Amino acid sequence: MRREPLHIEAVIFDYDGTLFYLNIDFRAMRGGVEKLLRHYGIEPTDLDGLLILEMIDEAARRISEKDLESGSSFYQRAIEFVTEFEVAAVAAGSILPGVTSTLTKLKEQGIKVAIVTRNCEKAVKMGFPAIKDFCDAFLPRDSVKRVKPHPMHLTLALKELGIQDPACCLVVGDHVLDVTGGRQLGMKTAGVLTGKTTTQDFAAAGADFILDDATKILDLIFQV
Repeated sequence: MRREPLHIEAVIFDYDGTLFYLNIDFRAMRGGVEKLLRHYGIEPTDLDGLLILEMIDEAARRISEKDLESGSSFYQRAIEFVTEFEVAAVAAGSILPGVTSTLTKLKEQGIKVAIVTRNCEKAVKMGFPAIKDFCDAFLPRDSVKRVKPHPMHLTLALKELGIQDPACCLVVGDHVLDVTGGRQLGMKTAGVLTGKTTTQDFAAAGADFILDDATKILDLIFQV
């Protein structure tokens, strides 16, 4: 039985792994940050369970409690290190097939588009210089105080898009974080299998839809 098309006013896309292939060695990145942590007197095991950016934030907070200048120094050095990894990875990356035409089609049909990423603006624009031509809102980590899955990142995207009802927005990403972040705000969520997250992972996270890649949202929304 053919279902009714979704009522979607906006789509918020993740970037790395969803729209762009960017194979970052996160293990090596984390190892470098942990080495820096030890230099500032923080044992990395004390921050187990945190993602890299959240680990940097928490470590900077703890160091700043003892010495504000040292906390600021750590944060700057850690973010510079992470940024170097992201920028270096761009050379071997590429926009995934069909992405630009999918973004164009959405906008032509009156659906607003946002791209929200934990990556830095510099790296994103190196790989996708015309990114702002294909979306109504672009929010890299440099533009927000708290990155997804913290609600602030997606909330700011909704605000920039002018969307009042989160249920009319579809979040699309290749990581469980994209699903959990969207679900926190009552958005519809679609996991895409272009990264390392499995169908089982997305199902366990409560994704509304699981797609082979981001271009499949055209079928999902328009039933073409």
